[in-house]
Amino acid sequence: MRKPEGELRIDQYEQLKGGKTNFESYWQILKDYFYVEAADVNRSYSEGNELDFTYLWDSNTLEAADVLASGFMSYLTPPSSKWFKLRTSNRAVMEDKKVASYLEAIEEELYHVFNKSNFYNQMFPAYKQSGVYGTSVVYVEEDIDDGLRFYTVPIKNVCIAEDGKERVREFFIEYEFTSQQAIEKFGESNLPYEITQDKDNRKQDKHKFILYIGPRYGRDASKANKENMPYKVLWIEHSKKKIVQEGGYLELPGMAHRFYKQPNIVWGFSPAMKALPDARLLNAEAKTNLRAMMKHTDPPMAVPSNAFLRPFNANPRALNYYDPSIMNDPRMMMPFANNGNPQIGMMAMQYSVQRIKALMFNDVFLTFSGLDKQMNNPEVYERINEKMTLLGPSVGRFLSDVLQPIITRSINILARMGRLPEPPDEMLDDPRYEIEYVSRLAQAQKHTELQTLTTALGVAGNMAQIMPTVLDKIDADKVIDNVWGITGAPVSTLRDDKEVNEVRQARAEQEAQLMQMQQAQETAGVIKTASEADKNMRGE
Repeated sequence: MRKPEGELRIDQYEQLKGGKTNFESYWQILKDYFYVEAADVNRSYSEGNELDFTYLWDSNTLEAADVLASGFMSYLTPPSSKWFKLRTSNRAVMEDKKVASYLEAIEEELYHVFNKSNFYNQMFPAYKQSGVYGTSVVYVEEDIDDGLRFYTVPIKNVCIAEDGKERVREFFIEYEFTSQQAIEKFGESNLPYEITQDKDNRKQDKHKFILYIGPRYGRDASKANKENMPYKVLWIEHSKKKIVQEGGYLELPGMAHRFYKQPNIVWGFSPAMKALPDARLLNAEAKTNLRAMMKHTDPPMAVPSNAFLRPFNANPRALNYYDPSIMNDPRMMMPFANNGNPQIGMMAMQYSVQRIKALMFNDVFLTFSGLDKQMNNPEVYERINEKMTLLGPSVGRFLSDVLQPIITRSINILARMGRLPEPPDEMLDDPRYEIEYVSRLAQAQKHTELQTLTTALGVAGNMAQIMPTVLDKIDADKVIDNVWGITGAPVSTLRDDKEVNEVRQARAEQEAQLMQMQQAQETAGVIKTASEADKNMRGE
């Protein structure tokens, strides 16, 4: 006999959670060194307990994680500038100004909603979780007031499962509600008696619920009700394995990013994992160097042992009693030799800091920050391209696994809410669109293509000085279209083919008129010259 679906999903969740245990141990260590403000991963959690600085004697690891997250935020999804554009799949249609204006209107509405909602507030912890733990999960919901609402799920509270193509398609998210909160959310009749019985006592005991999101198989696509939508949503009470609410989504609302991805492993790996040995070394060096500096500043003292005898103590301000018979002056008190060198410790710490920042890609984003002053310096771009070969795969997964489904789902939600304009007639036959990313980090991925095009045009220009016919091979219209596409410049600034033909025809007519005027002037000059010559011959 087949188990009820609630039991099957809870069993699946417990199996996934068991396979997550080893990762949780590493995540807790990474949290202690790189992300102290996050919730504890494998410890009991209560507000305020997460701020545990037991392992930290230096804050550079915390700064490195913040710079990594800030770098992705500033250069991949900057709040103050555009970072994506919409284009049609059909280039010929895209050149129509009505189509371009329609897509730009959708872009403006999306940017407005992203700025009004909590999108940017939630993307920062998403970037940071991915950089520290290797995995982050973002959840997108419709919001009546702001249009959209975003949630970055704590790594502790989520389990994920892949499909055959190693795409995350199932999410198990753990929530805890008091009895009153559960009754308000799900209704009293849907909950087990054990939860509803203490509603009048107002107990604050928490009850665990699992939110399952995944594909719905065997649905009736002809029905538009929530029970037949492409993606299933189940709220399951954990202890009784009872489904207390069922719903559906037209698009998958969850997105998972893995910074580094290994085959057959659902969880990602992170830059912080690579930097962890250096993080441990740095904090050990900081602790040792602190003791050395304290000894130099306030060294231990040697005093006569007339009154007391104690074990040797080399801590700062320590007192050590010596045998006065071995000293010339038995009453002398003095600091004893301290051969430690804090400067060497500082040099060792600086090396570890550089290693950590390099492994956390801080140098990549710091290179970007100085780019405005050196935009024409090819060497700067070459250095960025070298670093981008390491950062490129994770950026690609951010674009394909997180940002693209966020934009797609956001467009569909806003369309269902009636907040987007109607498509022009030119797009009715083919309403498909593509997302193009134009942030500085995304553009850096394309810079090699632009550099290649620029180099080719330079070579062609040099050849044209000797063989002018070389330029006949270059289609200037295609070149400028490619440049606009690579750089992400606004398509609305380009004329469509019809306008270009009109401009060129007008120019050709103007040139023809000028040529006719010149010919007329030349003809008049010839006639005048001939007339004057004729007069001279007649002696007039």
